[in-house]
Amino acid sequence: MNLLNKLTIKSLKLNKKRTIVTIIGIILSVALITAVASIFMSGVRALQSFEKYRVGDYHLIFYDVDSNNIETFKNYRGISDVSITNGIGYANIDSKNEDKPYAYVLGYNKSSLEHISIRMIEGRLPENDNEIVIPDHLKTNGRVKYNVGDSITLDLGSRLISNHELSQQEQLMQDEKLSVNNKKTYTIVGIAERPSSKVEPMSAPGYTFITYIDDKDIKGNVNLYITINDKNVKNYIKILADFMEVDEDILRLAFSDNTISPEDEARINEALVKAKYTNIDANFNLIQLTINPLKMSGMKGLTVAAGVVIVIIVVTSVFCIKNSFDISITEKIKQYGMLRSVGATKKQIKKNVFYEATILGIIGIILGVIVGLLASFILIIISNYLLPELLMAGVELKFYISFIAIVAAILLGIITIYLSAFRAARKASLVSPIDSIRNSAELKIKAKNVKSPKYIKKIFGMGG
Repeated sequence: MNLLNKLTIKSLKLNKKRTIVTIIGIILSVALITAVASIFMSGVRALQSFEKYRVGDYHLIFYDVDSNNIETFKNYRGISDVSITNGIGYANIDSKNEDKPYAYVLGYNKSSLEHISIRMIEGRLPENDNEIVIPDHLKTNGRVKYNVGDSITLDLGSRLISNHELSQQEQLMQDEKLSVNNKKTYTIVGIAERPSSKVEPMSAPGYTFITYIDDKDIKGNVNLYITINDKNVKNYIKILADFMEVDEDILRLAFSDNTISPEDEARINEALVKAKYTNIDANFNLIQLTINPLKMSGMKGLTVAAGVVIVIIVVTSVFCIKNSFDISITEKIKQYGMLRSVGATKKQIKKNVFYEATILGIIGIILGVIVGLLASFILIIISNYLLPELLMAGVELKFYISFIAIVAAILLGIITIYLSAFRAARKASLVSPIDSIRNSAELKIKAKNVKSPKYIKKIFGMGG
C-alpha cells in the first residue's frame, strides 16, 4: 500500500494544474461553509449584544431582598456578578399623567451602572449621590421638562396604604399616601431613554430617576440583578430554586411550556407561596440566546436560511469536486489496470483514491477555513458600513471566531470531499486490466445514446 501512496503523491506533483484546481474547489467549498457558519454565529452574538444593550447584561432578578443577604448571593458558585439597585424614595412632581404622578429615585451601585442598560440620550452617568439622570419620557409622557445642568429638589418618601409600603412593581392605588421623610437636591447630569420594564414596569407609578449609591450606603430592601457565568447559565432554574428554597423539579415545571395539569398547578402554587423569595424575574431572551439560540422564534428563520445555503453549497461542491476526481481517474485508467494486473485488489485501489482525497482535503480544508474566516471578517465590516439603517439600534455585527462554526465547516468539508471521491473510487476499483490496455473503459456507447429526433434531421440534415 505504501507503493500505491507514493504513486499517488507523484501523480499529484506531475499533474500540478489539476491538483491546484481541485484544491481551489475544496478551498471555495469549505470557505463558503465557514463564512456562512461564522456570520450566523456572529449574528447570534449581535443579538446577545442587542439584548444587553436593550435590557442589560444579567440573567436573574430578585426584587425586595433584605440587604443583609447580599453576600449570600455574591458567594454563590456560578454567579459572576451581583448588581444592586436601592430605592431611595418617591417624590411628587407636576406630572400631567394621572397614573404616573411621582419621580422614583433609584440608586445604582457601580456594577449596576455597568450591567443594567442605561441608554443615554444626552449628558453622562451620575458619579456621586448628588447627581441624577432623568428619563426622556418624563417630558414626552409626563409633560415635565428639565435640562441637563438644572438643579431639582425632591421631597422624598414612601408610598403607603394601610401602613403597607408599596413598591415600583405595584401600580398606583386610589387610597395610597406619600409619607415624606427626606429632602434632597440633585444636579441633572444626563437624560436617558426609558428604562426596560425589568427596572420600570409599564404600570409603575414613578418615573425612574437614576443616581449613584456607594455599596456602604446601601440599606433596607434592594433589587439584585444576577449575572451567571456562561458555563452555568443552563442551570439558571437550579440557581433560582436554591435561593427560593423550593424543589427544582417543581420550578422547572412552572417554567415549562407544556400544559400543566390542575394537580401540578396546585403543587406549584403551594411551593411558590412558601418560597423565600417570590418577587423574581429573568432576562429570558439573553438566557435563551446563551443556552440554545436555535429555539428562539426570531432565530428560526435565520437558521433555516443558513441551513439551506449550506446544503446548496455542499451539493454543488460535490458535483464540482467530483468532476476533478473523475478526470483524475480517467487519466490514470491504465495505471490502475496495471496495478490490478500485478495483484492490487479493489479495496486497495479504493483506498488509494481516498488517500488522494485525504491529501487534497487536508490542504484545501485548512486554507478554506482561513479564507472563510477572512471573507466573513470583510463581509461583516462591509455590512456594518453599508447597511447601518437595516440593523436595529444598538446592534452591530462583530467578527467572532466560533469554534463550533469551524468544526462544522471542517466536518461538512470532509463529508463533501469523500462524497465527491466515492464514485471515483468505486469506478477506479472496477477497472479491469484488459479494459485499461484496450483503453475502452470510458467508451461505452449504446444506440439509444446517439438517437436524435426526426425533426432535427429534417431541419439540419445528416449533420444535425
